[in-house]
Amino acid sequence: MVTEAEVAGFTLEAVDELSRRLDEPEWVRELRREAFRTFEELPMPSRTDEEWRRTDIRRLKLERLPPYAPASGAPAESPLGSNHEASTAVLIQDNAEPVSRWVRELSPEQGVIACSLDEAARTYPDLVRKHLQTAVPPRAGKFPALNGALWSGGAFVYVPTGVDVALPVRALFSLSRGGSAIFPRTLIVLEQGARLTYIEEYASPDLRGDVGLSAGVVEVIVGEEARLTQITLQEYQGDLFDLNTQRALLQRDARLDWLVIGLGDVVTKSNIEVAMQGPGAETQMLGILWGYDHQHTDYHTLQDHQAPNCTSDLLYKGALIDEAQSVFSGRIRVEKGAHRTDSYQANRTVILSDHASAYPSPNLEIEANDVRCTHGASVGKVDADQLFYLMSRGLSRELATKMIVEGFFEEVLQREPAGAVRDNLRELITRKMEAGPSS
Repeated sequence: MVTEAEVAGFTLEAVDELSRRLDEPEWVRELRREAFRTFEELPMPSRTDEEWRRTDIRRLKLERLPPYAPASGAPAESPLGSNHEASTAVLIQDNAEPVSRWVRELSPEQGVIACSLDEAARTYPDLVRKHLQTAVPPRAGKFPALNGALWSGGAFVYVPTGVDVALPVRALFSLSRGGSAIFPRTLIVLEQGARLTYIEEYASPDLRGDVGLSAGVVEVIVGEEARLTQITLQEYQGDLFDLNTQRALLQRDARLDWLVIGLGDVVTKSNIEVAMQGPGAETQMLGILWGYDHQHTDYHTLQDHQAPNCTSDLLYKGALIDEAQSVFSGRIRVEKGAHRTDSYQANRTVILSDHASAYPSPNLEIEANDVRCTHGASVGKVDADQLFYLMSRGLSRELATKMIVEGFFEEVLQREPAGAVRDNLRELITRKMEAGPSS
């Protein structure tokens, strides 16, 4: 165990001490050191940068944050519940330390691996070394570089060629201590023809007071003809900055269905990218945002078509009340040679109060011929005719509005292929809407 007193400050010495205490191979330590050098070289993002112009992180004082927060003994509860019997594996991390791992007994020939990333680096070094930092290298940005230097615990899931994992693998990252910094890192690798559903949750109690940071990185490698269904759910609460980068690489004829749900009331800056590197790859990118109180959410998405005959379809929906603010900047990029691309992008936001606001910005960047790319965005209030119809049937304005928003989100939930957890997601979103800002 690494105590907070033993690792203090964002320094190269702290990086080396963390690596030593985790008993890591030398190659991991070198990756950390190189990432830290990159972190020092890159400037801190500011509102003068186009990508950050609507997200203010001046309240985040990195020099005040300990880079390693030990487990508290009381991790946040899973927003979706902790039914192990409905899972293949459940990984739980509290602050910077793994605290629980439950894995269903699997036949040896399947070869499925589900463990913390630091354990995987020691136990399966060749496998981890091949893929670590390939999707999200330190040069991806200031905070990915800091994660590359100071990640701990994390999640590693590996599915060999042709294996179909019947039940989901789940991971919970809990931030249970205010004024702390955590750096969760996930690496998912599916070999040719593999199948997996992966659910990742980020949660905390109400941590109002000292400002904290979660700077996570998710790397996903989907091999040829493999299929991954991924659900990312964030329910952080309090004075936190959630600054994360998530990127998936898809090979020939691979498919990724990715649902991102934001229910926390923190400042979120999330980069979510899918790179279709092999011909015939396809992705469905879905998002649901329930914004309340003073929440600020900034989603940057990228549908990166690098090969011909690939398909991407993005639908992000949000509903905002109180003084919540959302930013959506989505880009479809079609690189040279990526002919016969078929890509669509839509962002829809419903405004439920006079003080909430949304700023959508869909973009196209096309460098190939014979493509079909369309995009669109809309921001508006609840349809007055729908509201009148429901209220004329005896419903209150509040209940009628809630039903309309639930129907608005239902289009996204119905497209989520992980039907086994769809009802859980629906119930969670409903509870969050009913609870209001005090939740």
